[in-house]
Amino acid sequence: MKNLLHSGKFWLRFSVFGLLAVIAAGIGMHTLLLYLFSNEHIQAAADQAVGNRYEVRFGSKIGRTWLPRPTVTLTNVTLGARNSGKPDLHVKEMRIGLSWQSLWGHPSIEKWVWEEAEADITRDKNGRWTFQDLWRNRNDHIGINRFIIENSRINIHTPASSYLTKQFNLKLSRASERSYIFDINGHTNRTDDTIITWESNGKAESANRQWLLPAVHIEADIPFQNHQTKLMADADLIWQSQQNTLQTRNLRLRADSSFHDLHLTAQSPLILWNANRISSRDIRSVFTAGSEEEGRWDGSFSLSRLSLRPTTATVAKIDLSGSFKHNAQQTTFNFSAPLDWQKNRALTSDGLTLTTYQNRLNAAPQPRFSSQMTGKFTLLANKNWQLQLNGLFDRQATRFSADYIAAGQQQPATLEAQLSLGKLLLTPYWQDLQAKGGRLFPTFLNREQIPQIKADIHIGNLTIPGLQIDDIDTILYADSRRIALTDFRAGLYGGRTEGGISIANTDPPAYHLQQNTHGVQIRPLLQDLLNYHGIGGTGDAVIDLTATGTDRRSLTQTLNGNLQLNVADGAWYGVDMANILKNLSNNHAPGRSGADVQTRFRRFSLNSEISKGISRHDNTELTSDILHISGYGQTNLNTQTVSENLLIRNAANPNAKPVPITINGSLNNPSVTLDYNRLTDGLDSPEERQRALAETLREQWQWLNQPSK
Repeated sequence: MKNLLHSGKFWLRFSVFGLLAVIAAGIGMHTLLLYLFSNEHIQAAADQAVGNRYEVRFGSKIGRTWLPRPTVTLTNVTLGARNSGKPDLHVKEMRIGLSWQSLWGHPSIEKWVWEEAEADITRDKNGRWTFQDLWRNRNDHIGINRFIIENSRINIHTPASSYLTKQFNLKLSRASERSYIFDINGHTNRTDDTIITWESNGKAESANRQWLLPAVHIEADIPFQNHQTKLMADADLIWQSQQNTLQTRNLRLRADSSFHDLHLTAQSPLILWNANRISSRDIRSVFTAGSEEEGRWDGSFSLSRLSLRPTTATVAKIDLSGSFKHNAQQTTFNFSAPLDWQKNRALTSDGLTLTTYQNRLNAAPQPRFSSQMTGKFTLLANKNWQLQLNGLFDRQATRFSADYIAAGQQQPATLEAQLSLGKLLLTPYWQDLQAKGGRLFPTFLNREQIPQIKADIHIGNLTIPGLQIDDIDTILYADSRRIALTDFRAGLYGGRTEGGISIANTDPPAYHLQQNTHGVQIRPLLQDLLNYHGIGGTGDAVIDLTATGTDRRSLTQTLNGNLQLNVADGAWYGVDMANILKNLSNNHAPGRSGADVQTRFRRFSLNSEISKGISRHDNTELTSDILHISGYGQTNLNTQTVSENLLIRNAANPNAKPVPITINGSLNNPSVTLDYNRLTDGLDSPEERQRALAETLREQWQWLNQPSK
């Protein structure tokens, strides 16, 4: 034996036979490889796997290798419905690696790789998906240890929308006989070119003809209005393919967005998707948004007994509660309602409730926007809608209804509304209105596609600082160009007024006031309207004024129009005419003037033309028990000054020569002087003028010196 091991011939023969054995084994293995992975065997195995409804095709060039495992490489693999002429799946390269035990035992795939696959998956109107029956009728006798999809595309089409997923990658690894670990990601485009980057991982278990996916984790980056939103969700999923049912248990969702610094969390114990229906007994969420500069939002949102189908949806109760903090104010609100939706027909909510409340922070309470309303809402054909609300606003009985009609081919959208309010106290809101700097035109009317608004308004009592209006009835018209209150009727300063008010959306805004008042208190009317308080009493006024500006000064400087007054049983404030005449008759200086004196009258009439804030009037008349005054002049509302030329007659002797008076200076404290030139017209010497003046005053006004009885 030892000699044999040292024999050269032995080793030569051993080497030759060993080489021949290796060659024979290699030839045998290659022959076996060609046999196992022949075109016929591969085609037969594929046909058996997909059944009679589908057909599989692949390129004639096939790669085969033994190492690191028996592997076949196919190119241009397609799968589609038989005789459809168009495949639904195309894989540029597919590698199928069998385990070694498959050669003599139960066949299993160790590693199955798809590269650059492209699939078209469609959901028809009946809810059927492409490959749905293929998935349900799949054979489980061939196990797959690892399944990998790399750099692929999936096109998903539904009746409502389409989704394209690029750079799709999937890694599926067997953890046990019936469980897998998966890692999946991609970039999904919607039809609006929004790109969503997402990824998911977890574990999938097959049991009792269903898939269990405990602790699935999903992350997605979703762009929204030039902002990114990070979405994260964890849930336990159960997929029952035979019943076409997906259960989502213990859902926990979080969304963080740079859009207004939005943060949201949501949870639900169970969401069920079954046969085109999504249902849940309870979905709850909380959210925060905003900043200290723009205001902070905090709130919660919940859905109870949700049922959603492709054409119908019902929610037993939607509940939204929250608060908004801004500029040391906090507004709280709550909205709750049931919901019933029918696709392309109607969205209705009967029995909705709305409550709101606003108060100041770190200051004395000042309740505002306090409302408790109930009503209903209807949206028809996704276009027209109706809203009705009844309840309390600022503790006053309120009714509101609105009817919106969408724009047609030749007609703009319209919004018709009715508002009935028992009382509106604007005092708590006055500071905010003043902060607008006179820009009373609402900013929301500047938005595109704003409808034409028509509203019938009734307010029992409107109170603002220094003004109270009762029983307001008017029709409001508004669009992006103007706001107009037509057929305006109301109780004002103890009387009635009717007319119109309009605001044009110009820069600065332009105002037009037309009012015809009867039996009103004139002094507060003129004081609030023109900042003029020289005439008081009860009477009638016809007002037609225009102005442009954002504050009282600019409005006064551009004030134009007409003012007619007829006043009874009043007073001319700032001038004590009887006392002035007494002093003149006694050769004393003119009498008192100022804000604390007055001239009583039985009747006063004025017809004034106003231009650029200057009121000019002719034939103004004032009649009292002892005086009859006529005159002309002007009042400058910009400088609050007056210039008047008056003729004063004795009411008891109207044919007597009148006394001419001039009034100049501040409205609050004017200067009153005797007009010597008019009184002594035609006399030559100063002595004659003085004597004529004294005689006239003693003759015509001696009754002024009679002692009071």
